[in-house]
Amino acid sequence: MSERADAASAETRRSQAVGGLPATRRRELRQYRRRTEILEAAAGEFADRGYHDASLQTIGDKVGLSKASLYYYVSSKSDLLAELLLAVIDSQPAEVEEGDPAERLRKFMYTHVIRVCTTVEGKALAENSAVLMSRTAAPRLAAARRRYEEILASILRAGIAAGEFKDLPVIPLVKFILAGLNSVPLWYRAGGELPLERVVDDVMGVLFAGVAVLPDRS
Repeated sequence: MSERADAASAETRRSQAVGGLPATRRRELRQYRRRTEILEAAAGEFADRGYHDASLQTIGDKVGLSKASLYYYVSSKSDLLAELLLAVIDSQPAEVEEGDPAERLRKFMYTHVIRVCTTVEGKALAENSAVLMSRTAAPRLAAARRRYEEILASILRAGIAAGEFKDLPVIPLVKFILAGLNSVPLWYRAGGELPLERVVDDVMGVLFAGVAVLPDRS
């Protein structure tokens, strides 16, 4: 069977499965799928053109919706950027939330760098970090940013309390670490001299060395 036939068959099975659901559930699934398509289109637009040059009209065109119809799903560009950040937060691996602070920090940094270098949504967030960090960010966007920053802040506080990290001001440290991680896509190029895994290790090593308490060798 050809790939096209396989895809058609899979779509038929999905349609049949959805058709057996209550009307309310079918509507919810359609809305979810449409919103997912919109977020994917927005991520590509933000990554390619930047937040300020991106337009809801272009995003709508990519998913076959007029600008007016798009407002049924989203209220603004900042709403879309907030949704992308919330999706990143919700996909954090469990290792970031549990265990030794040093390992949690390494996992947070590793996941962040891999995401901003290899995924469209990650690149969109990194490319538009100035919008995310702005003091004039829309309330929902600012709330999403603070939620993400709090994940890192909680790791740092745990490390300080355990004596593993230096007792440094947490909020400025959070901003510094995220700025360093978000800068990687600006100079890293796939297929370049350094493989991504080496880049991730080096960046993590530099940032981690700045916060870790060195063992007493006296």
